[in-house]
Amino acid sequence: METTKQFLKAVYSSLIKRSDSYLELGLALASSSPIESVVGLSESPLYRRKFSSVYETLSEVEWEETTLLKAELEMFKGSCETLAGYEVYSGDSTFIKRNEAKTLASRVMKRFSNGELAYGHESYWTTRLSNQSNSWSGIALVERMTEKATVSSMAAKQMQQVDKHNPNKKLFVFDAGHGLELLQAQQACLNTEVILRVKGHQVFYYPPVYQGRGRPPKRGERFKLSHVSKEADSQQTIIFKNKSLRISTWTGLQAEKFMDLALKILKLEFLDSTGKPMFDKPIWLISTATTVDPETLARSYLWRSSHELTFRFMKQHLGLTKNNSPELKPCDAWFQLVALAMNSLLAIRDDLTIQAKPWYPQKIIKSVSQRQAQTQATTFFLMLPPITNSPQLAGKAPGRPLSYFPPPRTRHEVIRKTPKRHKPCPSCPFKIAA
Repeated sequence: METTKQFLKAVYSSLIKRSDSYLELGLALASSSPIESVVGLSESPLYRRKFSSVYETLSEVEWEETTLLKAELEMFKGSCETLAGYEVYSGDSTFIKRNEAKTLASRVMKRFSNGELAYGHESYWTTRLSNQSNSWSGIALVERMTEKATVSSMAAKQMQQVDKHNPNKKLFVFDAGHGLELLQAQQACLNTEVILRVKGHQVFYYPPVYQGRGRPPKRGERFKLSHVSKEADSQQTIIFKNKSLRISTWTGLQAEKFMDLALKILKLEFLDSTGKPMFDKPIWLISTATTVDPETLARSYLWRSSHELTFRFMKQHLGLTKNNSPELKPCDAWFQLVALAMNSLLAIRDDLTIQAKPWYPQKIIKSVSQRQAQTQATTFFLMLPPITNSPQLAGKAPGRPLSYFPPPRTRHEVIRKTPKRHKPCPSCPFKIAA
């Protein structure tokens, strides 16, 4: 309970404006499920304001990002485990669909793998992985992506922010959607190493060997992931979640644009009972942590699945997609509020006990899940000493001035990836000039 009180007090001190209402909204969100709408949080006993304060809070809240990040990193020290002495972080983006929001500013268009075309906001999240035996993870940073931002640029920005305020050894794990630009960002970090999944068609190089005549070569022998002809420097087989995992490692390689940076390449293959790969394509990883054991690097990447499960929990139980405001500031405040609710549940996890249903298996001993923590959060938060101030009477609102008519909301043009083409008239004998 002491960890939770210190964390909430640190979060409260990082809020500059609307601190009382915003912190109560975060506690109400952490203990309410399902969430039908944003204003429905006013029905929680943890929120002591009127329902009209919900909209005003999301529109006017302000916080100090550095102070808030330090509060979260301090809480992670006692709530998250390490792997071989390294803190493991993961970064990824998620897309919030807002197809019907014609007045939504800075909306972007995205085409999914199934061909669906959607409009909305994309946000980037950096999480601290908590425990290998469950799907818990804490939110370190969250930021809405602008139209010109990419997942690689957002990952580099947030990785450098965490490294600046956290001197401990860290491993940052990224999926194949990120680019090799992260290697350049890692060089500016002091205590951070990168594990990046790459696609099977990419090419790397061994260090060049100078023969003593002519111009020194820029690159050495090619190492193409799809056609590997050189045996691995080391190979080992471990057991991961009751499955055999073969790890092949090549060291001392370089990327084409980063020839001064030594890399370690790993090939992960899950094996069946006969020793053959279970999947057609292996998992290729590159890492700047050349001195770290390959098993630690492999387990760090496979641990990344907790990030995806956290996204699912936030969308299903923390209302990540429930805010339908057409303004940007309430959207950004809502993303940060969901992160606050997730971290609040992580802070109280160790103080809770499993209250299993009578029809659940009693012999299986498991840790408290995110949903189980959410069902007990209301009782736990009500037991804490009050951190926020009690609401005060504000008087009667003056209302809208006479003869004032609010202008209509700005409608934004449809986002097009290709230039608009004129369709020829089927009944016209003349063609339109290009």
